[in-house]
Formats: sequence, structure tokens, C-alpha cells
Amino acid sequence: MSRASVDGCVVYTTDSSYMFPTLVSAMQARQHTSATKADVIIFCVDLDRRTEDIFAAVCEQEGIGLMPVERTAIEGQTAMLARLFLDRFVPSKYRQCLYLDSDVHILHSLDPLMDVEVPQGHFLAANDPMTFLLADNGSLSRKLGQHLLSIGLSQEQSLQYFNSGVLRICREGWRTIGSDAWEQFQRMGRSSRFPDQDALNLVGAERRLPMSLAWNFPIFMRHSRVKAAINPRIEHFMSSPKPWHGAFPPWTSAAYRPYRSALKKYPSLAVYAHGMPASTRAVYHVQQRGKQMLETLTWGFSERRSRILAYEAECLFAAAAMGSRC
Repeated sequence: MSRASVDGCVVYTTDSSYMFPTLVSAMQARQHTSATKADVIIFCVDLDRRTEDIFAAVCEQEGIGLMPVERTAIEGQTAMLARLFLDRFVPSKYRQCLYLDSDVHILHSLDPLMDVEVPQGHFLAANDPMTFLLADNGSLSRKLGQHLLSIGLSQEQSLQYFNSGVLRICREGWRTIGSDAWEQFQRMGRSSRFPDQDALNLVGAERRLPMSLAWNFPIFMRHSRVKAAINPRIEHFMSSPKPWHGAFPPWTSAAYRPYRSALKKYPSLAVYAHGMPASTRAVYHVQQRGKQMLETLTWGFSERRSRILAYEAECLFAAAAMGSRC
């Protein structure tokens, strides 16, 4: 899989329970990333022998690396926090990495993002969608604003709060960033609303460079009338239900198709494809019809849409200054 000249890597961190959706996303990443630019590797915490045997065979056929990670390498924590310790288990030859959460779909080439040379000690990340509603007058915006202030972010920093599901990092410097975030996490504890993401924002606010939402597009924003302007390359399914739960609202059959195709090609993966009870599906059917209408009104026909487009304009300006589209 790996070639000596390749110093870029698309990185996933997961555990055995999340291996199936992680693999499907990694298959998309491999399809949409030039082999000369990056390897694609899944790092799995507590990978048991049976799971490793099944997924290793599939990964080999798909040109994807699979590497087990001891829990001691991530301070005994869950896979959620593994992104803070990438320097400990990602091979040192990978100078520039793209970290992806498992619940993302890659729609188009990742090459433009892999071509961006991230400055030492910095990383790229897109604003979290909550930042676009902080200026609202509703109870939700006040609650979110109070949370961000309570953890130590200023009002200005809160407006730049980033999502940690897609991170384009320079290895040189990430050890310090991740270590600082881990220390911050320990001080905050799990009582924080978004513990690992909050910790990264607190220590990374001055080191983060803004990245277009095209590389981390919150899927619920599909009702915001911004999709055509942003042209997403990576869609992020930030809340439940997830698209691998089945072909039912809020996702279309197209969102479920990659999982169905993977199961058809590799039947041995079926035991790892966790669906959703019929009763729960029925509840989502009812909820999502009303939610779609609400999202269209509150995001697509409000100031939030203008804020999103203004953020995108700022990202394009910053990318031009860096000499690449990020």
C-alpha cells in the first residue's frame, strides 16, 4: 500500500464497534485521493483478532491500511480522544495528515486539500455550525453562547469555534497541540458539553487556520440554500440517525448506498453493520418531516445563511493568501 515517496496520510481513528462505517468512508477517501499524494489508514483501538482478520482482508483489497492501536497509546481513553495523540501512533514519515471522523462521506477529490502545505504548528479546521446561530436572540443561541463563555472562550473566539471532525494538520507541532489539548481535557473533565472539541478549541484558537465548509459540510445545512455555493466535497453527518442505519429520512437512499454496496461486495462485514429498530425508524420518519421544514426556515431564510456565506468568503480570501483553496 505505502510508497516511500508518499508523506501524506488520510487518517481515521476508531474502535471495533465503529469499524464498518469507518471502512466505508475510508473506501471513499481512497477512491477520491491520488495514490501519489496520500495513503489512507484506519487506526483501530482495541482491535480484536477476529475483527482484524475480517477487515484486514477487505482493506488490503481496497488499498487501505489497517493498524491496531493500544489503548495505552491514548492514555487509556476512548477512540474519540485518539485524534489528540496522532503523533504517538501515526508513522513519522507522514509529514502532513488529514484526520477524518468516521461519519463523513467523501464526494469529490481530496487532492486540493492534500496539496495545501499547512504551516508548522498550525492546522486547518472549519467553523462549527453553532457559530452561525450565536448572533440569534433565541434560547438555543444564548445557551450555546453561555457554554462557550463558561469554558473560557471570549465572544470573539466563540464566533471562530471550530469543528474537530475534519482536521488538516502539519505533523510538526501537532504533538504540542494534542498534548496541550489533552491537559486541557483533564482539567475540564467530561462534564463539558463537547469535551475533546472544547479542549482543542481552547488550546488551538490561535493556531487554527479557517477552512471552507466544502471540506466539512454539516449535512443538515442541505436545507440552508448554501449547498450550491459551497459545493461540498466532504459531508459530515453530525447527529443521529447516521446514514448507515438505513435508507430512511432524513437521509436519502443515496446516503445509504455506499454501505449497501460494501455489504454486497464483502458479505463478511454484515455482522458489523448495525441497523436501527423499526420502532425507532418510525419515530425518525415523523420527526424528520417537521425538522426539515424547520431547518429550511431557520437556516435557509434567515441571517444564518448570510453568516455562512460571509464565512465562506473569508475562507476563500485566506486560501488565496496561502496560494491554495482551503
